[in-house]
Amino acid sequence: MAVGDPGKTGLYRVGVVLLVAITVVLDGLDNQMLGLAAPALLREWGLERSVLGGIFALGFVGMAFGTLAAGHIGDSFGRRAAILLGVAVFGSATLATGFAGSVWQLALLKALAGVGLGGVPGTAAAMIAEFTTARWRSLAVTFGVVCVSIGGILGSTAAALILPALGWRWLFWVSGLVTIVIVVSLIRVLPESPGFLVRHPLRRSELDCLMQRLGDDPPPKVLRALSKPPMTDLITGDLARDTLGLSTAMFSGMFLVYLMFNWAPTMLAGQGFTLRDTSLGLTWYNIGGTTGALMAALVIMGLGSRVTLPALAGLAVLVCAILAFAPIDPAGHGLPIMIGLAVLGLTGSAAQSAMFALGAHAFPLPLRARGMGLMGAAGRIGALVSALAGSWLVAGRGGFFGMLSLLMLINMTSFLAVRGHIPRLARGRTEDF
Repeated sequence: MAVGDPGKTGLYRVGVVLLVAITVVLDGLDNQMLGLAAPALLREWGLERSVLGGIFALGFVGMAFGTLAAGHIGDSFGRRAAILLGVAVFGSATLATGFAGSVWQLALLKALAGVGLGGVPGTAAAMIAEFTTARWRSLAVTFGVVCVSIGGILGSTAAALILPALGWRWLFWVSGLVTIVIVVSLIRVLPESPGFLVRHPLRRSELDCLMQRLGDDPPPKVLRALSKPPMTDLITGDLARDTLGLSTAMFSGMFLVYLMFNWAPTMLAGQGFTLRDTSLGLTWYNIGGTTGALMAALVIMGLGSRVTLPALAGLAVLVCAILAFAPIDPAGHGLPIMIGLAVLGLTGSAAQSAMFALGAHAFPLPLRARGMGLMGAAGRIGALVSALAGSWLVAGRGGFFGMLSLLMLINMTSFLAVRGHIPRLARGRTEDF
């Protein structure tokens, strides 16, 4: 029986998954703060949209670096270390952003926050995959990643209450302080991944204790002697096509996700929506994304990811096309476009969350954190491009959603190119080594 693929699912295992999921909730919460505060910042500081786009872009540069760094740390020093370090960095930067007094300070702190934010979802997905059984792995990994949307729901709901009453600085102070308190608590209770411990003989006693708590037998000692394969294995041989397909899918998918996170409130404000309703629009999108991702994970268990993910991306193409021309009435809270944003979350955003489960399946254990890091870095490049393009895409609703429709078409094609899809019933590969 392989480590990370045990036959029993107990309360301790579920508890660890929930602890890891909390870090992703915090990632989603802190990640969306600047986008939520953008309309107020543009008004208070008199900034041009292009300046704000440059700040977003610096954040994504930090995220690309952080994603690759987290992959290296996760495979070399442990998944636990990569996650906790990332959360500590972005929590501190978010808290400090509330004290920013100039554009350069805002940009520097956004870049620093990006370093921390970049590696958490991918590393968390790898860690959750190694704590869950093969049958439930796709659902568990998708649940962990979808917590980004849950964090977004919390953030946008808080913004709707805090922004009109207290101003944008309180958004960063509250989010940063909550994050720091939680990461300090996690240092005491979050264990290391068994998939990492099995490859480090000096930590044998820690692994044996962990496997006992999980209700599994320790793995054969021969597994401990396996060497770490080079990262070039991801871009040569059998894995090359999957790496390219997943990286392209992540690029286009994160373009959509971060264009929505960072620019949807500003786009809605330009259409005449109030500050409260611009935040609620993102809430609708995140609720749809959360619901859709969990539904997608269940469908993957029955149909596999080869059918499910391209279908979701294809539906998102149509949704974006409709949103580009749907009638809106800001005075009546634009119910049609709010529903459309929820459906976009239900399809397009859901596909991106479920993609992390596909990555955790497609990349073998010794390369998993680095493979997730590489596809994550491609996603950060997509997010970077969205930050720069968003400053002019928000000028018109048709161009905004027209671009997203094109991106979801690329997303669907990339999913079809991947060979190592999760098979039906989520049985996955029976060996992790």
